Amino acid sequence: MEDKKINILVIGVSCFDGMASSTRVKNLIEPLINKNEITANNLVYKSDNRVDIGKSGSLNNINFKVIDFKASNLFSAFSFLIGGLGFVGKSKRAGHKNIIYNYNYPDLKNIWFLLYGKMIGYKIVLDIIEDNRFESHLGFINKLRLKTSVFLFKISRFFTNAYVAISGSLYERAQQIGKGKVPVYLIPITVNFNYFKKTDYIPDPNNLKIFYGGSFAEKDGLQYLIEAFEEVSKCQPGVQLILTGLGNMPDMEKLKDRISKSVSKESIIFKGFLSTQDYYELLNTCDIFCMTRINSAFANAGFPFKLGEFLAAGRAVIATRVGDVDKYLFNDINALLISPESVKEISDALLVVIKHPEKINQLGVEARKTAATNFDSDKVSIKLLSIFDFI
Repeated sequence: MEDKKINILVIGVSCFDGMASSTRVKNLIEPLINKNEITANNLVYKSDNRVDIGKSGSLNNINFKVIDFKASNLFSAFSFLIGGLGFVGKSKRAGHKNIIYNYNYPDLKNIWFLLYGKMIGYKIVLDIIEDNRFESHLGFINKLRLKTSVFLFKISRFFTNAYVAISGSLYERAQQIGKGKVPVYLIPITVNFNYFKKTDYIPDPNNLKIFYGGSFAEKDGLQYLIEAFEEVSKCQPGVQLILTGLGNMPDMEKLKDRISKSVSKESIIFKGFLSTQDYYELLNTCDIFCMTRINSAFANAGFPFKLGEFLAAGRAVIATRVGDVDKYLFNDINALLISPESVKEISDALLVVIKHPEKINQLGVEARKTAATNFDSDKVSIKLLSIFDFI
C-alpha cells in the first residue's frame, strides 16, 4: 500500500520575508518541496511579512494567504479569524497526511487555527526556537501575547503531536512540557549552501570588512561590538563594520543614535534590511563575522540562526560562548570564542584576525566544514521529513 503524501500548512511565520525565522522554515521545507516529498501552504500574518506578495496565491510552490489584524480596529479580528480558519480548511488535502507546522509557541493569534486544524484531522508540530518565559516586549498586546503563549505551551501536549527544538535548552524544556507523551526532536540552525559557493578567496589586509547581520535587540550585544570596533579603529583605521538586518523600532532608533555618536561612524556602514539576493551577495564579500549575544537567560535558551550562515561563508567567525555554541565551535580551530559582554575580548579577537589575515582562511575552512556537517539544510530537512513520517 502506497504511503500517503505529506501536505503541510505553515503557521506563525512567513516563508517569504527573508528574516531568520522565514529562512529557517524555507531551509527545512524547500528541499522537501523540490524533491516532491511534500506539498506546502503558508498562512501569513501581514505584520510578519516584509515584502509585498499580494493577498493570496502561490510562490515558490507554496500556496499562501495573507490575513491581517489591527489592534486599532477590533472588527478586523473577525476577518482575521474567518480568513484564517477558511484557509486551514481549504489547505487540507484528501488522501494526504495533513500537518500544521507552527513556528514557535501557540499564542493568541494561532491557537484558533491550531485547535480547528486538530479537530478536522491535522497533525500538529510546534517548532520551538525561543523561550518566551524570558522574552520581553513593550505594549499591552505584546505582553498579553507572551503571557498567554507561555500558558498555552504548558498545556500544548493535549493538542500537539510532536515538538521540534532548535537548541539543547529548548529540547529539555519541550520534554518537560510533553511529559513523555509527545516526542521531542532536536533540529538546530540550518544553512542553504546554494548561497555559499566555494571559491578561491584571498583577503585584502588593507580593506577588511567585519559583518553582523540579524536583529538589533539587547540580546544581540551590538553595543559591545560597536564599542570594541571603536577601540580597533584607533589602530586599524582601514577596517569597516557592516551591519544589516531589521529589529523593533525602539531598538533600531537606539542603534542609529549610537552609530551617529560613534567616533568611528565613518567606518560603520548600516545597510538595514536587504533583499535575499543583496544580503547574500554582501555577506560573501566580508571577511570577519561576529555573533555577540549577551549572557542572558533568553539568549542562552536559543541558538542564533545567522551563526550557521557565518560559518558557511568560510571566513573567520568570532562568537560568544552562549547556549549551544561551544557544542559545535572550538576556540582557534573553527572560530574564535569569547566571553559575552566583553568589549576587550571582542576587540582582542578582531585584532588577532586583522593582524594575522591568514587566519581568515585557516578558521574559515574548518568553519565551513562544521556548517556542512551539522547545519546543511538538505541533510537537516531529511530529519524533518522523518518526523512527519513518524507522527
